[in-house]
Amino acid sequence: MNEPQIIIYKGKTYWGYKKCPTWLKNKFKQVVDYTCEDCGVKETVDNILEIHRPKRGAEGGLYMVVPKNHPLSNSKVVCNKCHKKYNYSRKLNYSTKV
Repeated sequence: MNEPQIIIYKGKTYWGYKKCPTWLKNKFKQVVDYTCEDCGVKETVDNILEIHRPKRGAEGGLYMVVPKNHPLSNSKVVCNKCHKKYNYSRKLNYSTKV
């Protein structure tokens, strides 16, 4: 169901997912030492870190298995509070497009 998608970039093969698998979520969190990339808060039981995908799935954005600052990287680790801000601003953007 959530098969990896193959992408060729500058002659190299990469792969990504439309839905982020659990193992990949854990790797993303590990890379940033379980810390929100926006506000710097650590992950706790009450404040779970989430993976934000800046480029939407409808725009072709995938959760990519690439190094953090790679040009194909489309993932950011944020806390619940910061993730809500991103999702709220997206709703505003959609409602203004008439």
